[in-house]
Amino acid sequence: MKIVRGRANARWLPSRHNFALFRLAAYWKLRRSLATLRDDNSVILVIDRYQSAFENHSVAAWYFATLTCFIAATLFASLPIPLALAVAIPVAMVVTELPFHTVGLMFRRAGIRAQSFVQMSFLIGAATWLATTSSWVRFVAWQFLGIVVLNALAAVIVFLLRHSIARLESAVVGGAVSEL
Repeated sequence: MKIVRGRANARWLPSRHNFALFRLAAYWKLRRSLATLRDDNSVILVIDRYQSAFENHSVAAWYFATLTCFIAATLFASLPIPLALAVAIPVAMVVTELPFHTVGLMFRRAGIRAQSFVQMSFLIGAATWLATTSSWVRFVAWQFLGIVVLNALAAVIVFLLRHSIARLESAVVGGAVSEL
């Protein structure tokens, strides 16, 4: 595990983010913060792509809200929308956990990438199907698919900027990296 000590701007390293949209935003923020590059001995940060709390919580909330809407529109379509959403919340809690256990049992060494791939694939499939309906949930499905496409475009941009990102990260981190 790599650790950065004394670099306050290291919190904006793109390599500390998992999704391309967040990597691109971190790259932009890091470029803007170079003017105020300073050492701060009270800062110790881990360079790990799963260390961005804001990214992890916002994507989890977005995923859970989208899944709740999909469940409300399919399983509880006969109920009024507010009641269907309220009933769909506990069902979504259970459904969110199912891929972790099924993929984990089927592929013991699959890891978090396989888990994420399975979950996002199921939700993209559901969104693709629900986007074609005439229900209220089609707007949620199109919003979900739009953000997925936006993240794919950001991934292409991050790929094209990979050398610039690597140079910028090494300039910011310098010799402040140590192994744990």
